[in-house]
Amino acid sequence: MIRWLVALLAALVGAGMGTGLTAMGLAILFTAIWGPFEGSAAMGGVTVGLPLGGLLGLGLGASLALRFWKPRPDVRPQA
Repeated sequence: MIRWLVALLAALVGAGMGTGLTAMGLAILFTAIWGPFEGSAAMGGVTVGLPLGGLLGLGLGASLALRFWKPRPDVRPQA
């Protein structure tokens, strides 16, 4: 149960980070390609980058947490 909660938390953090980073990266890239005419290239980067980064971060965060994070087994000394 705890593993799924950790995966959900990792997915939400990944979505938040992916959203911001992808939007900024695409805005910079589109502005460099098409120029800064009234910010239209930057807005295109944001409108494409926000959903794309959110979905990628959500999936990547959950899959990495489920694949690599395993709770430590409860070790009790035997009497």
